[in-house]
Amino acid sequence: MAANSVTQIAESDNASPQSKVQVIPLDRIFEGLTDERKRRGKVYTLTSLCLLLLLGLMCGKRGPTSIARWFRKLPFLTRIRLRFPLGRSPAPATLCRLLQDLDVLELERNIRLWVLAVNTELAAAGRAQRIALDGKTLRVAAKRGAEAAHLLAAFSHELKTVLGQVAVEHKTNEINLVVDLLDQLVVAGRLLTMDALLTQRKIAQEIIDRQGDYLMIVKKNQPQLHEDIRMCFDEEALRDEARRSAQTTSKGHGRLEVREIVTSSALKDFLDWPGLEQVLLIRRIITKLKTDETRTEEVYAITSLPPERGSPEALLAANRGHWGIENSLHWIRDVTLGEDHCPICKKDAPQAFAALRNLMLALMRWLGHTNMAAAIDLYSARPESALITMGVTTGT
Repeated sequence: MAANSVTQIAESDNASPQSKVQVIPLDRIFEGLTDERKRRGKVYTLTSLCLLLLLGLMCGKRGPTSIARWFRKLPFLTRIRLRFPLGRSPAPATLCRLLQDLDVLELERNIRLWVLAVNTELAAAGRAQRIALDGKTLRVAAKRGAEAAHLLAAFSHELKTVLGQVAVEHKTNEINLVVDLLDQLVVAGRLLTMDALLTQRKIAQEIIDRQGDYLMIVKKNQPQLHEDIRMCFDEEALRDEARRSAQTTSKGHGRLEVREIVTSSALKDFLDWPGLEQVLLIRRIITKLKTDETRTEEVYAITSLPPERGSPEALLAANRGHWGIENSLHWIRDVTLGEDHCPICKKDAPQAFAALRNLMLALMRWLGHTNMAAAIDLYSARPESALITMGVTTGT
């Protein structure tokens, strides 16, 4: 797919200083989708409707109803560029039916290819080697009985974008879908981080078989493994055991936070776990500056990285980076984009709309925006600029 040169919006304080970026026009994603709608009565193209949904998200609209209402007030030229017939406006029900009828696997695949092209360019400027695996429930959709209201995502630590996503139906769980998600990713040479739910032998083996590495949190859902690691760190280091440590300190939001890590290879040949090289003790000491109140949290972890590739400093950074998926994805989708309150629940519509949110956030990150709320304010005041950013410059 050819790339168009698009001028970046200069007014944003959070945007990259580049004056030009290369963007694959987003309509290419939607033009390749299968249109399952009946030919009779079809007024709007599938591409135009998808672009409208994405534009609405970029301009702060949270659902089909608000997007359809807002579209009627857009300038004439904007509607023409979106390729809508003169004098016609889609109803909220039209947008809802579109989300329900989309082939969500095809949509996710096309978005994934676009994001791969984007991230290849971003990664050229630096390393992009860590991927967080974590799940998120769409609360209102779940309450309304959606079959797949829980989504398991792969998120780049460095690039802050979703690399892949699968729906977890209510009769299964995240563990069973990990292989499907890994099939969407380049695992070789990457470090995959995850919380305790995904700390499973078969997941560790799958990552090792794909020539990747893992960093897994260990809690009492793996009781024997947890106890073995606890006993290791409760005892003094053995004579030939090399324990290493690192520490970071950060200050903000009225608190001082000290993060410490201790690593050991003592259990490498004793624990029955695929690829295990080191066990870790990770400690957080949090002090409220106003009250001087302090609390300490400790967790254990395991990794397939040997000491020569997994230093304490790198492992501590990877553990902290994992939770970027909460701050840079889940929180933004919930609070800024209102995902948890979105009532869409039929068929695959929740996953399809979540995929469009991921696409919108990937585009924002790619352009250098770090404050999503500020970027949305900017584009809501200038929808034409949002269209240009999306690579939509002319109508048909």
